[in-house]
Amino acid sequence: MTPRPPGYLRADVSPDVIMMACTAGHVDHGKTQLVKLLTGCETDLLEAEKERGLTIELGFAPCYLGDGQAVGIVDVPGHEKFVRTMVSGVSGIDTTILVVAADDGVMPQTVEHLQIMQLLGLAHGIVALTKVDLVSEQTRAERIDQIRALLGGTFLERAPICPVSSKTFQGYGEFYETLVGRVRSLSRPVRPGVFRLPVDRVFSVRGFGTVISGIPVAGTVQVGDRVEAVPGGAQGTVRSIQCFLRDAPRGQSGQCLALNIPDFGRESLRRGQVVGPPGYLREFRVFHVRLETLSSSRTPLRNADPIMFHTGTTEESGKVYLLEAGTLEPGQSQLATVVMEGPVVAAAMDRFILRRPSPAATIGGGEILAGCEGQRRPRRAAALSQLRAHESFFEGRRLAGETGVAWRIEHFLKLERPTGAPAEEISRALLLGLDQVELHLAQMARDGTVLTMASHQVHVEAYRECLAAIEARVRRAAAEGGQLVLSLSELRRDCPWPAELWNRIQRDLEASGLVSIQGHEVTLVSGLASLSQTERRVLEELLRVYRETGYQSPRPDELPDRLGAPSSQIERLLEALCTQGRLVRLGKNVILSLEHCRAAQDLVVRLITEKGKLDSADFKHDLGSTRKYSLAILDYLDSRQVTIRHGNERRLSSDYAKRLL
Repeated sequence: MTPRPPGYLRADVSPDVIMMACTAGHVDHGKTQLVKLLTGCETDLLEAEKERGLTIELGFAPCYLGDGQAVGIVDVPGHEKFVRTMVSGVSGIDTTILVVAADDGVMPQTVEHLQIMQLLGLAHGIVALTKVDLVSEQTRAERIDQIRALLGGTFLERAPICPVSSKTFQGYGEFYETLVGRVRSLSRPVRPGVFRLPVDRVFSVRGFGTVISGIPVAGTVQVGDRVEAVPGGAQGTVRSIQCFLRDAPRGQSGQCLALNIPDFGRESLRRGQVVGPPGYLREFRVFHVRLETLSSSRTPLRNADPIMFHTGTTEESGKVYLLEAGTLEPGQSQLATVVMEGPVVAAAMDRFILRRPSPAATIGGGEILAGCEGQRRPRRAAALSQLRAHESFFEGRRLAGETGVAWRIEHFLKLERPTGAPAEEISRALLLGLDQVELHLAQMARDGTVLTMASHQVHVEAYRECLAAIEARVRRAAAEGGQLVLSLSELRRDCPWPAELWNRIQRDLEASGLVSIQGHEVTLVSGLASLSQTERRVLEELLRVYRETGYQSPRPDELPDRLGAPSSQIERLLEALCTQGRLVRLGKNVILSLEHCRAAQDLVVRLITEKGKLDSADFKHDLGSTRKYSLAILDYLDSRQVTIRHGNERRLSSDYAKRLL
């Protein structure tokens, strides 16, 4: 009896799947047979697959490495019509086995699969030269030279090429040891973020209900978690999880998972949807991308060309709009906007492939930079400026692991939400766990990168730009418009910023000495500082008049003749003095100096304290003035809630002391 090759997994062993690998290559080059040799598993499960001897859907199987560990093998179809399936398989894997048959050598899908894996960002792998039992030693050597030439300049340029026969086991031991060594030499990349599983298959199991399967691209999921399928919005609870056909309490990115979610119902799900935590996943029709075309393309890509867009398990038709030039030559790269006919669930940093719809061929691919709200693409100039700033920020910065998470949060606050955002918004926008976001924000606050304002987080540089913009507005109003006073609404015009940001800006404006804020009025200190000598003389005269006249102060319209100054100048200076609090406007035509207003206030408090109440008709005698001024003072104290009116009587409010001038 032929001994069982290493790699088979016993039924009673539940290993830790430390990495995912995929097979890739031309149709009928022996990928499925090689997987069966590695794992003992038959991955062609569909009747159509068995009948035709052709892999139509993805096949999954664990290859045992020893020491309680395994590598998950994804058997990817090689037929040209199923390239879209191959894209979804590669999206969740860490390394590859490129399969080339020794009798055929390099074939069209060999080249296309290699190009697709390059575009999808794979960085590691080995090559299996299969069916070596069918060729001579000379042909085998020629095939190795042919493959080495193909791999030049790609991520597999220095990959080992292992001759092997799935029929005779020739070279299998060396191939297996090479695979094990390569897997163990790699550190599995961290994929931080909330759980995201592109749906690959949907089926029902008697007694359990709906089951979905696929390879998560990020995050973890546990039995009992609530999840949502987008597009569509169906929600349900994960009742059980299987990882490589074995029950598991949890699953994570890069593993082949099957989730039992009876709440969904099979009819509500389809391939191409994405499952994740409720409220996190978003669908878009417009994406900004960095696009690279294949050097083997026969024709350049032109603006507004129709395309098929592949990401995860999604395939959607649309058009590509080039942002930097009207055409994109083979082997070149450019920023672009892709507009889809239907919704696609994807996020920044996801990889994608573009194919021509007819004749079907891979054009290129790359990385999604941003998804855009709405169905209309942004203007070219605005999109180009945004994307160049995006790439400039991330240039030379490693985005893998927790360091990458910090960069992404900083980019979001600095460039996408310069007016700040709460941690919950950051979490949902970046598809990161809230705990993870809060941990990084706390560290960024300690480092001085972000400012925390109540529940709001603002990047310190973005805040400085906001503050500088308002300071410039203040100086411009003082210098160009000659204004001494602005209302807060005027200052905030066209700046729909959150309250937390405005409160901080107002405090910093006052602390800088640029303005003085009283209620809803803003005195431009810079405007007062720039007053001419004549204006300063008028301002001092106004203060003198109101201090001397006390409770017989003049009406504002009497002042131009009294001081020999224009009415516009008088009103402007009065407004500034009232905003500063040096004068108090009790009504349109009644203004008192701050000193006299405080004295009247203190008199009211003393009289009510002594008598328990104050009759408004008697107050004019206590004040030694007229009914006009006494009523204006009492109405003003009512408005400040120092006093409370009951008919013609006033009493003190319960917390009047907090409201005194």
